[in-house]
Amino acid sequence: MDAWGNFWQKGHSTTFGEYYADGYTRGYINNWWREVLAGSSSPLTVLEVGCGNASLLPALFESSLEGHYVGVDAAEVALSDAVKKRDNGSFSVELVGKQGIEVAQLPREEYDIIASVYGLEYSNIDESIPRLRALTPTGRVELLVHHNGSIITKMSEKALGEFDFIVMAIVVQALVDIDICLNEYQGDPSRLPQSAKAVAAREVVNDEVSKIMNVEPEARNPILVDFVTQVLLYFKHIRDDAKSRKQRINSILPDFEASKERFRQMVDVAQDEAGAEAICEQFRQAGFAEVHKQSLEHEGAPVAWAITAKAL
Repeated sequence: MDAWGNFWQKGHSTTFGEYYADGYTRGYINNWWREVLAGSSSPLTVLEVGCGNASLLPALFESSLEGHYVGVDAAEVALSDAVKKRDNGSFSVELVGKQGIEVAQLPREEYDIIASVYGLEYSNIDESIPRLRALTPTGRVELLVHHNGSIITKMSEKALGEFDFIVMAIVVQALVDIDICLNEYQGDPSRLPQSAKAVAAREVVNDEVSKIMNVEPEARNPILVDFVTQVLLYFKHIRDDAKSRKQRINSILPDFEASKERFRQMVDVAQDEAGAEAICEQFRQAGFAEVHKQSLEHEGAPVAWAITAKAL
């Protein structure tokens, strides 16, 4: 499974997981999106590129507008719980998963708004920008693109140095050893102290967890803290059936490998001012009018490049 498919399959609403658990219904992205929607009228057709699990849709449901929403993503996607619980029927919904915008079979020929929040820059820009000409005569493209000076980029750069797969592999192997012993005892965890192998493996887990957690909170490695959480979930669900336990163990390392790849991609696609201007120029060359960019800021720091373009 690709890095983003791994992420969306877990039901996240946005790129930032639990930080925007209810979708972009608050914060600077919500403020930007409300400004984009200001002056729009119903029925409104919206295409979201790199939609994830329909990240902009909850805010559409909370607006006074009605219409149709189409979400396109190269990964396999589905409506998140945040979207489902807000669905008031004001927008009909179509998701096109496992198709990047470069090749996606769009269900409609024209859209009033084509939007993307940290999505378009992951595509092949040379191929994707011309596809965005699927606008109504008064339609427009509204994008937020990763800014190389944003806290998102800085946090991603920091996170890339926090993955310790040597430690992770040692702990996961200890879980495997414990689970083998547990199977030998027909799934009865009360018998594990009888096994020298299980006891030794648990000591390995305890030692590594202690090294990660027994430091001042501000000195802890956030990635390894998340890893500890996943490890402890094994013990929380230790009475699950053998298949479920094995699946839980086997998913730990791939999940963190996918997480590192997502951080790497976020850093790679972040744009400086020259890069953002180059994207704007590609829109102009593709036949768009009134192409503009600005650095979107939040609390005095850049968070994105806001790019807008209109139908010619």
